[in-house]
Amino acid sequence: MGTSMANVFLVLFLHSKSVDSITVAEQLKDVIMQGYDNSIRPVINEKEALVVNISLNSMSVLVLDPAEETVKFSSEFILQWTDEFISWNRSEYNVTWLKLKEFFLWTPDTTVSTSIDTNYLIDSDERYVSVRHDGLVRQSIYAVFVNLCDMNVDRFPYDQQTCMVKMGPWSYTKEEVTCVSGPSIEANETYFGPYLILEKVTTILQDFQGNSEWDFEGIVSSVGQTEDPDVNFTFSEVHFALTVKRRPLFYVWVLLIPTYIITVVCIFGLFTPTANHGLREERVNLGITTLLSSAVILQIVANAMPKTTELPLLGNFILAEIFVVAIGVLCSVLVLTLHQRAHTREWKPPAWMLWILRMTGSSKFLSRNITKIRHKSSTAERINYTGEGAYLFKNLDESLQSVREYIQEEDRDYFRELTYIKFFDRLDFLLLVIFQVGNALVTLFLVKP
Repeated sequence: MGTSMANVFLVLFLHSKSVDSITVAEQLKDVIMQGYDNSIRPVINEKEALVVNISLNSMSVLVLDPAEETVKFSSEFILQWTDEFISWNRSEYNVTWLKLKEFFLWTPDTTVSTSIDTNYLIDSDERYVSVRHDGLVRQSIYAVFVNLCDMNVDRFPYDQQTCMVKMGPWSYTKEEVTCVSGPSIEANETYFGPYLILEKVTTILQDFQGNSEWDFEGIVSSVGQTEDPDVNFTFSEVHFALTVKRRPLFYVWVLLIPTYIITVVCIFGLFTPTANHGLREERVNLGITTLLSSAVILQIVANAMPKTTELPLLGNFILAEIFVVAIGVLCSVLVLTLHQRAHTREWKPPAWMLWILRMTGSSKFLSRNITKIRHKSSTAERINYTGEGAYLFKNLDESLQSVREYIQEEDRDYFRELTYIKFFDRLDFLLLVIFQVGNALVTLFLVKP
């Protein structure tokens, strides 16, 4: 009998110890979870829509790929709603907030509908939600998203992109779950996030930032709707318009300025004499080499851009530089051909060419050599020799006359060739000025910020 009473007292003692070891949070959890069904929308009146507040707590742009038209970012979404099936007396339990595993409660099956890949840093089975004594539930979703982004690269590299991020419930219509948006975010301002809704005395500075290539400009939040025409359903969702601006200095220093310098050097090479006399066939080789270099740079830009019907600003600039070099090569070939024809066919310099040379500083040269340039050398009058040895003197005179005419003809050809060299040198200088000014105007017009 004594042994039985001792066992009873031992059981009662252990039971009392186990009851005392249960925390207030565990007791409160048992109370609010009693009869709770996490598959039922937590509203007393089923005809009323549950209001879910969706806001952004942080966002960092990781990668923005113009060729794939996607943006990769990490962000934390804060969802808040009121669960009408949960409440407790704060003074009785002395607990304002209670943390529970997410799967214990009903949560909206929200998803980012514009995302093509999502990597949650914490699995849903391991995530917690915060519950307030009046039934307010706060859910935090932190993940890395790869989001579609319809890009406009017409102003590349001075472009600004706006990517739309849409988040809302996947299964519940707007009659069942209605979404409301949190505050919009502006760049370089202090943002007091969703914590302010929960605790008036708590303010946390949020960090919304871009990356080394893109500057964060802001996020505009709004409420939108999507339609399902097959079943005539309307779904409520929140739209976040993420705006980022490209930092153009990398492309300016690596692509734009080298392209401009290559074109400038090519123009100097095309229209600057490389020898005092003769023709300059190496000009064409220089022009072709420059065209190939510009084509390679254009290919680099094309590979980094989406395949749209229009070239971006930088692509248009490089294409314009290619046309400038191509036209310069054609002009150089034309000048080269005319120079060759004038030399081989012994064209007589026209009057307008001589006038241009006089107006450009060659008046002394023309005044001294105009006869040699414009007219053929006069033939000396033949002398009739008689007497003994007349035949010998006659042959000697004819030989000297032939030598004199040959020297005069060579002298005349030399001065005519020199006249054409002076003229085409001035034409080269004129084309050099025209193409350099045109190239500068094209650059200023196309690539100004």
